Amino acid sequence: MTHLSFILASASPRRRRLIKSFPFAAKVIVSRVREPRPRPGESPRRYALELAEKKAREVARRVDRGLVLGADTVVHLGGRILGKPSSAGHARRMLETLTGRWHEVHTALCLVAAPGGRAWTAAALTKVRMRRFTEEQLDRWSKKNHDKAGAYAAQAAGNPFVVDHRGDFDNIVGLPRRTLRELLRSAEREGFKPTSRQK
Repeated sequence: MTHLSFILASASPRRRRLIKSFPFAAKVIVSRVREPRPRPGESPRRYALELAEKKAREVARRVDRGLVLGADTVVHLGGRILGKPSSAGHARRMLETLTGRWHEVHTALCLVAAPGGRAWTAAALTKVRMRRFTEEQLDRWSKKNHDKAGAYAAQAAGNPFVVDHRGDFDNIVGLPRRTLRELLRSAEREGFKPTSRQK
């Protein structure tokens, strides 16, 4: 069994918090990959998977050894992929589209072993119903969460966004832990395992 340090290729504080529930220490090395605009009609799952793998491989090329996790979360509604808003106006348009409606949240994960580049990928899907917002709430929330897909934070205090969901709530936050455990089991079956956290 090859034990490797675990590296999270993400700046997300939410992912960092969730990864602490695993029995290994995680080092953070932020990916330098720029997120391209999705092509019209592109599959949200495929888009997220491609981006998660690019992030993981970019960081894997910068380390000598390690298990590198890349992740990407997108919101999908009406054939459109909603990523991170570029401005308050863009965020408001996203929230106006989502308010009171069911939509999909896709989070893709890619685990890459460095050196060598062996990769394992998976994606999770959660269906989410957004709360219906007043104009005043739209004004307030459109000024925040510009670093989050769909311009909202499911884990915000009091959960002002999500009314109902079908699937893992962790996925809406950005790190489906059940899916990550499956990836880690796949890697372990092939002889790769994160180094346990020292007691």
